[in-house]
Parts: sequence; structure tokens; C-alpha cells
Amino acid sequence: MKKYLLIVCCLLFIWQSYGQSRKENFQMILKDDWKMQSAITDPSAGEKVSQDSFKTKRWYNVSVPTTIIAGLLANKVYSFDPFYGQNFKKLNDPRLDHPWWFRRVFELPSSQNGKTVILRLHGINYKANVWLNGVLIADSSQIKGPFRIIQIDVTKHITNGNNTLAIEVLRPFNPDGENGDLAIDYADWIHYPPDYNGGIVNNIEIKTYNKVGVQYPLVTTKFDLPSIHIAHLSVDALVTNYTGKEQDVILEGTIDGKIKFEQKVHLKPNESRNVSFSPADYPQLNITDPKIWWPWQYGKPELNRIKLAILTGNEVSNTIEEDFGIREITSKMIDTASRMFIVNGEPIMLRGAAWSPDIFQRRSEERQEQEVSLVRDMHMNIIRSEGKLEDDHFYDLCDKYGMLVMTGYMCCGTWQHPENWDADKRKVAMASDSSIMYWFRNKACMMTWLNGSDMPPTDSSVERGYLNIEKTLKYPNPILSTANEGKSKVSGYSGVKMAGPYEWVPPIYWETDTTHRYGGMYSFATEISPGPSIPPYESLIKFIPKDSLWYTSADWQYHCGTHDFGTTNVFNTALNSRYGQASTIKNYLAKAQAQNYEAHRAMMEAYGLNKYHTTTGIVQWMLSNPWPGLIWHTYDYYLYPAGTYFGMKKSMEPLHVMYSYRDNEVDVTNSLLQNFTDLTVQADVYNLDGTLKYNHSAQIAVSKDSIAKCFKIPAIDGLSDTYLLRLQLSDKGGSVRSINWYWSAKTMDKLNWQKSTWYITPQSGYADYSALQTMPKTPVNMNFSTIASKDSTIHQVILTNTGKTVAFFVHLRALKGKDGDDILPVIFSDNYISLAPGERRIIKVTYATKDAHGVPPYFITSAWNLDVALSKGGDHTAFENGLPVN
Repeated sequence: MKKYLLIVCCLLFIWQSYGQSRKENFQMILKDDWKMQSAITDPSAGEKVSQDSFKTKRWYNVSVPTTIIAGLLANKVYSFDPFYGQNFKKLNDPRLDHPWWFRRVFELPSSQNGKTVILRLHGINYKANVWLNGVLIADSSQIKGPFRIIQIDVTKHITNGNNTLAIEVLRPFNPDGENGDLAIDYADWIHYPPDYNGGIVNNIEIKTYNKVGVQYPLVTTKFDLPSIHIAHLSVDALVTNYTGKEQDVILEGTIDGKIKFEQKVHLKPNESRNVSFSPADYPQLNITDPKIWWPWQYGKPELNRIKLAILTGNEVSNTIEEDFGIREITSKMIDTASRMFIVNGEPIMLRGAAWSPDIFQRRSEERQEQEVSLVRDMHMNIIRSEGKLEDDHFYDLCDKYGMLVMTGYMCCGTWQHPENWDADKRKVAMASDSSIMYWFRNKACMMTWLNGSDMPPTDSSVERGYLNIEKTLKYPNPILSTANEGKSKVSGYSGVKMAGPYEWVPPIYWETDTTHRYGGMYSFATEISPGPSIPPYESLIKFIPKDSLWYTSADWQYHCGTHDFGTTNVFNTALNSRYGQASTIKNYLAKAQAQNYEAHRAMMEAYGLNKYHTTTGIVQWMLSNPWPGLIWHTYDYYLYPAGTYFGMKKSMEPLHVMYSYRDNEVDVTNSLLQNFTDLTVQADVYNLDGTLKYNHSAQIAVSKDSIAKCFKIPAIDGLSDTYLLRLQLSDKGGSVRSINWYWSAKTMDKLNWQKSTWYITPQSGYADYSALQTMPKTPVNMNFSTIASKDSTIHQVILTNTGKTVAFFVHLRALKGKDGDDILPVIFSDNYISLAPGERRIIKVTYATKDAHGVPPYFITSAWNLDVALSKGGDHTAFENGLPVN
């Protein structure tokens, strides 16, 4: 018996060894187990640092990607929170002006013996000397640029045992200047990290190839539009001969394991060549009734899978697999100022916000998924990234969830001034463009690429160089020269704009800018915002000391932007003038959520109301803050969704009832590819004492992806100085599809258009909402039930106004037990709602079960006029005079 067992074990070992030796595709991402140290602290030469015997006892343990400061923070080098108060200033360290070492020891499995070994560097910021096993394999004249993919053949330097890679990184020089490095830049978003994000900002990999390799698959779709019944697919890939001999190989491809195609390829020594399969030559690439990738809310983001294999003789030399989407994205100008984007033959109104990564370029797959989930919850369909390229996991999430991506180069430093570039910078720029095109071209989520941000490239030869690369590498999506309204000498108008504002403006602004000079509802606004988004108290105390919690404090202003955006003064003046002078920080914050809500809702609603007539898209500047900040975000650094978030979410409901500030009209916007008939629109106007002054309903229909004008609100006698409008949209089955509350006043906001600048149109008069502070109180009862609990927990919270006046701006929170912190992130189906007398609303609350930390949830409500004594169920925040006072 022992004899037979020995034979079986031997056979199993042989089979495992054979399987390992036949492994077709090898990739080692060098993520963990790195060591990092300053070249000042340890002045050892690269020849020594890259030896296996070198001692790193006092070096820091880090994972890659990491910047220098991110690595120091991970090792708790600093005894302070750099985000608290003005502690960020303490990060300045003379060692940051000098090179830093990143060192990693790795071992290749024996199954890779005899193969070509490629070191793949993707994201060195800004340049580096690279050593392997005591040998300098590339110096800083070759390795530079955070967006480049640089591949080095290290076969002759690899040993059978431990291999030691040492990368000496030199941080960027002055990327925010006109003559600095082509590195990561931030402009006026935030204070610059003192290391300028120097370090390794994307993956470092080892890949092996058996003679010939295949990379960068591309599947391009063409439909016979308007029909999408048949998809005509073209397939491309880069094939490389890593030997000094000619090679005859076969490139085999399969799509979803069903559609197969192949081509014989002859390669010269060390040749790289693009290999193409056209649907004309390969009829099997004409697919009937394919799975189609659609953006969020237009349909399912279906993904397909392509596998490519290289056969040399009878052996599989190398394989690669990737997801892709069968979809076709085009664009056209609807006038000289407005570009419309079209997905699978359907025009799409693009509404989203601008992504910002962590200030220290720290990445978390969990955080990325949380943020993309928040974007979807707000009903956005596009994320813009200005020169802050993410990693593959982020783009995989966008592919998976149907989130379109607009990305490109950045303002406002060296990238924006190609007229000053020398030959070396031009080489970096063109190599970056080539890398990015290869990287992005097959991602379903990619909608468009911008060769410039705040202006077209100022050197026409640079733009021509980019366009030539993009054409050669078959980038399949629209390409724009700029994110602004400027005209390129090479490619003409982009059909988009970035004419501001970036500072507070009132809701009426968006519909009354008829000059087509500023931020009103025309064209595609690639970055635009009503300015500050003030976080709630629970977030503020995490980064501003309690004795500095006022909008005039130095700590407060330090957490604004920079340059023209270093205060919240314009927002503060509007708040105090419109809602009454803030008496305490909590009083200020409650008013701030209302002002954030109405401003951001109005912006998105106005662009949706005019879609395809003069508007084609809008991107809120910004989506998130790279650190805890007070301006330009939809949710704060801690993922807390406050007034801005829910104003945004309300405005972009797929089927939405809204009020036009300009026309005093009730309208319905439909963002779905579905017709609706027999809808009921109801409008009710309330005085602040709860008196119903007007009600009207109408039956309407709305076509797919369009707008229905319903009716105007007439002049109403006997209104209080401030009054409330409730709109409701119900479908023919009686289900409520949208509820939307507005507050209005007899004294309205006025704008001084003549004094407009690139970032603001100032106000000459303010609406008077101060009476909201003294509304009669009303009780709100609350109860909840748990309807699901596993990985995700879902609660149903029922709020009922049992009084005789409107409960204004009711805010629901979910805590980790009584007196605990908020459960974050959390998805509320709605929030900051108002309730008519007798109205009952159900709010669904969803969060990852682990984020409650095993503590039963505790729900708490607040409202501007909540009668705590008469409210029942759960907990209700006490207010005085309608608003918190301390």
C-alpha cells in the first residue's frame, strides 16, 4: 500500500511541476514588503542598496503605491494628525528635498526560468534611478513621468534566488510653475503636500514572456446606428518578439469563450507590432444581439471578456485576458458652443462631478467602491478626473457600475505651458500620452480624453503630436483639445465650457444667465459650482479645533482652497443675509446645509431642464475633497452626505418633478429611456403657519429622456413673507416617484451681472428666508424596522408629521448606538426632507453591517421647527427658536 501511495505522490508532483512549467501567463505585482528610507538618512550607494546582503534595519515598511509622506504616515513618524487645524504645515521636512529609496526583495518561481523577464514601472513621480542586483539598469534620464508605463528587459540581471530592486526616487520640481516637471499638480484645490507627491504612485510589476508576448488588447465596436442589433467588432493587440531571432507565431483570440479567431504573425528580431482583426475579414466578429454596455440608468453595464494567446510552435507562449464593453461612444456639435455625446445611438445628458484622490495619493479598494457607490446614489453618470489618474481597480469599478469617465491632462502649472517645454519634456509628454492611450483605450467606462484642461495646448505641434499618437493607437472615443470654451488652432472648438462660477451664487442664477458668457444653462460645463460645501458639525470637529469653529478663524480658512478661494466669505454673507445672522456654529451649520442644498439642486435641475436644447452636460467642481475641506465637494472627506449631497441626489432623480425659478413653472424631467403616460403632478403651497394656500394637480405624459412642461404657479393672495412649495409626481399605479420641496420669499435674490468675473457673479440683493427660524413647532414621530441584515443592513425608518405646520428640513442620522458616531458611509433613500401636516414618509437606510461595529443602530432626527416634547419614537434633537444654538 505504501508503494502505491508513493507512486501516486510522485505522479502528483510531476503533474504539478508540469502544470507550473506550462503556466502561460505570469505577473507579480510588487505591492507589499517594500522598504523606504531617505538618501540623507542612509547615504549608501545604489550598488550597495540593491544587494541582497544590504541591511535595512532602520528603514520604513511600506506598500506600493505610496508617496514619501504617505509612507511616513503609515509608519506613524508624525505624532500629530496632519489634517487637524494647521498641522499640515508641520510636514515640511528638509529630507523631502532629497532622493528617497524604495527597496523590494523578490523571488521568481523556478517555472519562469528561461523566460524573458520584464520590469514594468507604472507611475514614478517624478524620476528615478533603478538598480537591480547591484546594477544600474535605468537612470533618471530614462525614468521620469508619473503617467508613463516603462518596461525594462531585466532578464540578464535576474538570479535564481533573491532579487533586490532599489528605486531611488527624485521628487518633482515645481510642478505648479510654468517651467517645472510634468508631474501631479493641484492648482487652487488645496495646499500642496511638501513632497509634491514624490514616490511610486501606481503599480510596479514583474511580467514574464516565453519568447513572444501580447499586450494591450482593444475591442472597438461599430453599430449600424440607430440599430444596435448587430455589433461589428474590431480587435487589436500589441505583439512583441523578445528574442534576437525571427519568430512565426499564431495570435489566437476568443470572446466570452465562444467567438474564436486567429492570425499568423511573422515578427522580426525584437519587433513590436500591432495586430488587427477586422469584422470584414473575420465574419465571426459581427455579433447579433450582443450583450451591450450601457451607462448607469440607461441600461445594464454588460461586460464581455476577451482572451488572447500567442502560440510559438505547439506551445502557448503568453496569454492575456481583459473585460471590455460592447458600446459605441460618439459626439457631435449641436451649435458652435455645445457638444452632445451619444452612447449606442442615444444622446446622453451627462451630469456628474470631478474626482479627487487623497492628497497623499493613498488608495483603498474599499474606499474607491464606497465613493463610486455614493456617485451612483446621487444618480450621476459621469466622473471627471483632471490629471489625477487612478489605478485599474478604480476604472474596473466604473466599468462594472456603468460610470462614464472624462479625463485628461491638467491645469495649471507646467502641463499647461508646452510653449516652454524643452525636448526632454516633450519626450516625457509624448511617452505619457502613448502609455495612457494603451492603458485606457479598452476600458468601457472611458468616454472622452482631453489633451488640455483650462486651455488647448498652447503649442500646436504638441497637440498634433498627441493627436497622431491617439490616432495611431486607435483610441476609440471622442478627443477634445480642452475643457474650456477656447478654440484650438488645430482642432477647433471643443463644444464645452468652464466659464465658472466657482463661488456661491443663488438658485436663480442658473436659469437667468442669458448672455451665454458665464455658468448658466448652456453648453457642457466641465467644471462649475456654487462654491463652498460646509460639512456638518460631526465632521468639522474632526479637523478644526473646537475653539476655532467659526468662519473667521485661521483654522477654518486654512481648510478652504487657496488663492481666490481661501475663505467662505461670499457664502457667509449670503447665508446671514438670506437666513438671518448666525448666532452659533451649530446655528450656522444648519443654515449652511439648507443653502448648500438649494444651490446645488438648482444648478443640476437647470441643466437638466434645458437638455439637448442648449445644454448637454454638467460636471460639479468637485465630487470629493483630497483632504478635509470646506469647499467644492458633494460629500466630505469622511464620506458624510450632507446638504449638498441630498440637493444633488434630489435634482438628478431619473423621473423628477421640479420648479423653474425663472418661469415660476412646474416641470417634469425624465432621464430614462422609457415613455411615461398618466403621470399625476401635484403642487401645494403652504404658509409657514401650515395654512394650505394653493393646490393644483394635472395629468401629464413625458417621452423618454425629455422634459414635460406642466403648469405655472399663479399669483397667490395672502402668502406669508416666506412660504413653501411641495411638488409630488405619481405614476399611473399611484406610486410616488418624486417629492420635492422649495422655499421661496416675496423678497428675492438679485444678481449684479455687470460685475461678473470668471468665478463669481455677485449679488445686489438677497432673498429673505429669516422667518424660517421662527416657524411654529410641530412634532415628528419616528419608528423603524430592520428588513435585511447580512453583509449589508437595511432599515426602514418611518417619519410622520403629526402637527399642523410643515416640518421643515428634517434630517435623519444613523448612529453606532446612542451617543455614538455616525455610521459611515451610509445610503439614505432621501434626507433633509420636509413633511406636510399629517404627511408620512418612509426612508430606507443602507450600510455595510461591519461599519456599525456590532452596535445596534440608533436613529436621531432634527428639524428647524421640531417640537421635541411631543415627538415620539427614537431620539429627536432639541432646538431653540427653530435652530440649534450651541
